[in-house]
Amino acid sequence: MDKYQNSKTPLQVWTPRQWNLLEQKVLSKINSSRSEEKKKELAIKYARRVLRSHSTSFFIVTRFLPKEKRDQVELVYGSVRYPDEIVDSFKINATEKKSLLKEWRRSYHLSLKTDSFSDSINNGVPILLAGFSEVVKSHNIPSLYYDSFLEAMELDVEPRNFKDLEDVIENYIFGSAIVVGYFLAYIYGHTSDSDFETTLRSSRNLGIALQLTNFVRDIHEDAKRGRIYVPTSLLKKFNIEVPDFFKRLDDPKMLLARNDLAKIAEGYYKESRKELNSFSPDSRIAIKCCTDLYRKLNSRIMMCSKSLVQQESLSWSEKLGSLPMSKYWKLPVAYLKL
Repeated sequence: MDKYQNSKTPLQVWTPRQWNLLEQKVLSKINSSRSEEKKKELAIKYARRVLRSHSTSFFIVTRFLPKEKRDQVELVYGSVRYPDEIVDSFKINATEKKSLLKEWRRSYHLSLKTDSFSDSINNGVPILLAGFSEVVKSHNIPSLYYDSFLEAMELDVEPRNFKDLEDVIENYIFGSAIVVGYFLAYIYGHTSDSDFETTLRSSRNLGIALQLTNFVRDIHEDAKRGRIYVPTSLLKKFNIEVPDFFKRLDDPKMLLARNDLAKIAEGYYKESRKELNSFSPDSRIAIKCCTDLYRKLNSRIMMCSKSLVQQESLSWSEKLGSLPMSKYWKLPVAYLKL
């Protein structure tokens, strides 16, 4: 599930062939380069292209990070974007999706055992994974976090219902969003006067909030894929039975259930924001911009009385309103460079 897209511009959807062609094009450049740093830079540019093409909002907020951290965040995004595309966009059957995810997981574990980015590439590891694994190794990020992410993607292939909020958080959101927040926490860093557990807690709360906003924004789109992320306990609160869910998307009670879930998300945004200062100072602008932007979208959904079929989004002017004016100059530069 893409937690980082709320533009009015539709997501770009790349076919498996387009992904493979880009992979081969970048791989050719990597193989012709003798410098390890140059090879890594090519991987970063690849990941940046993926990010810019698939999430304008997250691309914008990451421009406010220092270059080294921004590069690493882009590699994280690339590593989660491709599996997400497998389950959401590739026009293949469930067996084929699971096979691709299994192979991706195998490549991930192979890359963790290599001595360098070049070693991973030489062993056939996909470029985005090879770059991401270097981030994992350099920050000593627990390797099981990414396994949890892939488990959530596998669950998207054969979705199930969730009985309550705790169920959906622990058995889906943990893998789809919380661990991604943990990846970023390791990159963003924390202050010397705060413990890392505080930073992780803030990341966890923000990850839950972002994913819940994603749920309430995409109820209709998820329903078309046979997925229900709204807990059944919340549906029952408004007298909606699971068998009727897909038939009642225009029911006013569904709007109430959606808005109730958005209110829950707002609570997690508030909790995350309380501990923003535990993050390294040079990361706070990007985190604050991300929080403010998606919180604004969540608030709009929370107050909305329109049909679930109409997906809420923010305009460019609304996005800019969440960014510091002193940093606006970074945006045109970012869009001129890859």
